[in-house]
Amino acid sequence: MKKTILLIGILTAFIFAEFDKVGTTTAQFLKLGVGARALGMGGSFVALADDGSATYWNPAGLANLRSPSLSLYHNPWVLDIKHEYLSMAFPQGRVGTVGFFVSALTMGEKEVTTVNQPEGTGIYYSTLDLAVGASYAMRLSDRFSYGLTLKYIRLSGYNETAGTVAFDLGSILRTNFYDTRIGISLSNFGGELTYSGRDLLHPADIDDDVDGNYSTDADLKTQSWPLPMLIRIGIGCTLIGDEKAVFSGGPSNRLIFALDAVHPNDSPEYLGLGLEYGFRESLYLRCGYRLNHVNEALTFGAGLTVSLAALGKTRIDYAVIPMGVFGSSAQLSLEFQFN
Repeated sequence: MKKTILLIGILTAFIFAEFDKVGTTTAQFLKLGVGARALGMGGSFVALADDGSATYWNPAGLANLRSPSLSLYHNPWVLDIKHEYLSMAFPQGRVGTVGFFVSALTMGEKEVTTVNQPEGTGIYYSTLDLAVGASYAMRLSDRFSYGLTLKYIRLSGYNETAGTVAFDLGSILRTNFYDTRIGISLSNFGGELTYSGRDLLHPADIDDDVDGNYSTDADLKTQSWPLPMLIRIGIGCTLIGDEKAVFSGGPSNRLIFALDAVHPNDSPEYLGLGLEYGFRESLYLRCGYRLNHVNEALTFGAGLTVSLAALGKTRIDYAVIPMGVFGSSAQLSLEFQFN
């Protein structure tokens, strides 16, 4: 046991020391959290993930699902940028749980400008950052589960595109200490992105000293950029609730606390704190705070769970995230857990 802890400590120290590069990654939309419930708690969700958004936060959380689910998430972010996320999960009994997701970052069409036509050329372009993937989670025991996600990432802007493959790993351990859960995840471990496209083809004279040469098409090579890798380690416990909680609150009241430590490979580490109060497992109030985080530090949220005959249990979650000079971002999630 001591050797295992020592090995984990050495590996963690090595990883943290290696990834000390600020602002050197691309595909930043992969760092935008999903799910109004999780974001209302400041993104402190790696140990609590138990819905469709687990495909993003920690694939091991899919093992907590007991019925098929469909999750929809809408984030009208800033500067006409929108983030959409859709996930589906299908529990397969002892075999495990399979999930699929699509994440897209879009913006309105923009007019092409050039040095000679700074006011616009009359030609419009659009951009799309896309990630699609599949997740698998399995419960090894009643206390430990693990998960894996494989995804394809594609960035496109005007006539240029870039694509690569990455994967996520995660695990969740449930303890006897006031039902405390410990979650660990590694996200966006994979290749690098290099843009290519027809706008990078330019005619070039192979020898300026010789007249009459035919111009040859030259393919301009762009620099490759790594993905924004994230290491999350978190705990979650029930402060008020049933007999497993720290304090007894009866069957109607439940208060959950979560703490996440996040280490990106392109920015400073930060801590996330989150609280969720639930009344009769129907009405929820949430808040969160991120330490050492410039924007999106303080978050708020609320949720409502209802039972619909045709759709089973349905949860509606709403979160508000102050964005400093950009105002606030209001986010909405729908979670359908079918019978």
